[in-house]
Amino acid sequence: MRLGLPPENLQFTGRQQELQNLSDILKDAGKEQWRVAVLHGLGGIGKTDIVLHYAWHNQAAYSSVVWIAATSIETLKRSFIQVAENLIQHLVGNYRLAHPDYMEIASTLGIHGLINASGQLVYNAESVDQDRIVAAVPRWLATKGNDQWLLIFDNVDDFKVIDKVKHFPQNSSGAIIITSRRRGFAQWGTGSFEVNNMDQKDSLDLLMKRAQLSWNQLGEKGE
Repeated sequence: MRLGLPPENLQFTGRQQELQNLSDILKDAGKEQWRVAVLHGLGGIGKTDIVLHYAWHNQAAYSSVVWIAATSIETLKRSFIQVAENLIQHLVGNYRLAHPDYMEIASTLGIHGLINASGQLVYNAESVDQDRIVAAVPRWLATKGNDQWLLIFDNVDDFKVIDKVKHFPQNSSGAIIITSRRRGFAQWGTGSFEVNNMDQKDSLDLLMKRAQLSWNQLGEKGE
């Protein structure tokens, strides 16, 4: 199940070493195994694209993939709330009934009174309601039997944005990925690495892909 995952970048090219590094860090994540991978590097260097490609091409290995944009506290809250809305619809689908029990769904997520009779979130933006909805997502990921999840925090550049207690599921049955421009986030990971510029071959391959050319076509045009 994908929650908040952006569309796949079909022009993604190369980065095989970085993808291998990420896979190695997250290997064996699951029951009794907690894994946190941190990718750090300059803005625009390709951290998000690497993680997005990993998520799309490894989604079958995870029970759910959750993507949280975390450039600011406000962005993180909006992202969590959007994921919660999608999660409610997923849980509704599990009922396969004309009239799902929204009170039961609210109870499961710990957000009593915040889902109306139509299955929509209703909350006061100026109250603690938003924080309750945000907390519902990691709480659901931590529920018994909900193993092998992948939670991604993208573009975390402020240490004040993420709270490990509030935003990380409080069990060890999944994996977390963090991307950041700040090297200091490396201490949050069970493994981390720096993302640098693409090598020359990958850069040329990407340029060719965006130009919708192949090396054979280029050779023909040069003759």
